[in-house]
Amino acid sequence: TLLVVNGAGALIESWTQWDKLYASAPGTGGGPHKVKISPYDPQKHVWIINDSRHVIYKFTNDGTQLVQTLGETDVPGDDQTHFGLPQDVAFLPDGSMLVADGLRNTRVVKLDRSGKFVSQWGTKGNGPGQFNGLHGIDADKSGRVYVADRGNQRIQVFDANGRHLDTWPNLRFPNHVVAAPDGTVWGSDGTNARLLKYDAVRTNIAVQARTD
Repeated sequence: TLLVVNGAGALIESWTQWDKLYASAPGTGGGPHKVKISPYDPQKHVWIINDSRHVIYKFTNDGTQLVQTLGETDVPGDDQTHFGLPQDVAFLPDGSMLVADGLRNTRVVKLDRSGKFVSQWGTKGNGPGQFNGLHGIDADKSGRVYVADRGNQRIQVFDANGRHLDTWPNLRFPNHVVAAPDGTVWGSDGTNARLLKYDAVRTNIAVQARTD
C-alpha cells in the first residue's frame, strides 16, 4: 500500500484502492519500489515503480486516477515498450524522463514527455557507461544524470544523451541517488549505513552516518 503522511508524520491518505496492482507471485517481493514526482510537472503526478511486475505507474497527485502504465504487466523485456525489473525514474527539464532499467536489464531508457521511447544506453560490465545492478537514477536542472551503479559500487555521471562524464568510485552498496535543488548530490551507501553528500564536480564534501 502507498501511504501519504503530512509534515508531522501523521497519516492522511492510504491508497488501498490500488493494492491489487502490486499483487505478485510469492517470493517476488511485490509492492511499490520507489516513488517519484517530477519537479517540472505543475500537476505533480505521482510515479510508482513496480519492479517485480516490470511496470511503472503514473497517478494523479490525489491517487484517484491511474493515468498511465509504462511497460507490460508481468512481461519482462528489453525492447522499446518493455522493462526488466525497472528500479527508478528521473526527469529532465524538457519533460522527458529516464528509467533505470536495472536488475534484469542493464540500461538507462530515455522517454519523451508522453512516455514514448527516445533512446537507451548501457550494457552489462564494469567499464565507463556499463552497469551491474543499476538501482537508482536522478538528474539535475542542467541535465546531468546520476546513476547508482550498485553492483559496480559506484555512481556514474552522464549528460542527458548518455555521454559518460565521470565516475564516483569506492562505494559498497549505492542504492539511491538524489540531485538536490542546491546543486549537491546525495548517495545512499547501504552496506555502510551512511549518506554521502557530493558537490556536482565529484568532491565528497560531507558524510552523515546513521547510528540508530
